[in-house]
Amino acid sequence: MTAVLERPAGYLDLLDEEFDDIDGGITWGAVAAIVTTAVAAGGATYAVGQAAGERAYHAGLRNSYYQQVKWQVRGTVVGFASSIGLVGTIAGALVMTGFENKFYSMG
Repeated sequence: MTAVLERPAGYLDLLDEEFDDIDGGITWGAVAAIVTTAVAAGGATYAVGQAAGERAYHAGLRNSYYQQVKWQVRGTVVGFASSIGLVGTIAGALVMTGFENKFYSMG
């Protein structure tokens, strides 16, 4: 028994040359907007980590204690963020990078 696929009623054959005339795709302006938005979102996420690091320092967290709990903190932040997928994992890593860079620079 052989399955035979039939063309849909609205099917149209296109020649290779005809694909050259089809407009579509993405423009340079759209690519620039996507990249700019991604960079801005990444910078904002990093800044959240920096603010948290500064506040933790002023609240009394010191490097000696942080070294004892840093893997739990990292795992919790990145693990929680990764629950929303790859974007969350990247955001969690950016938050922790901002946090630790600011926190270590204050001590």
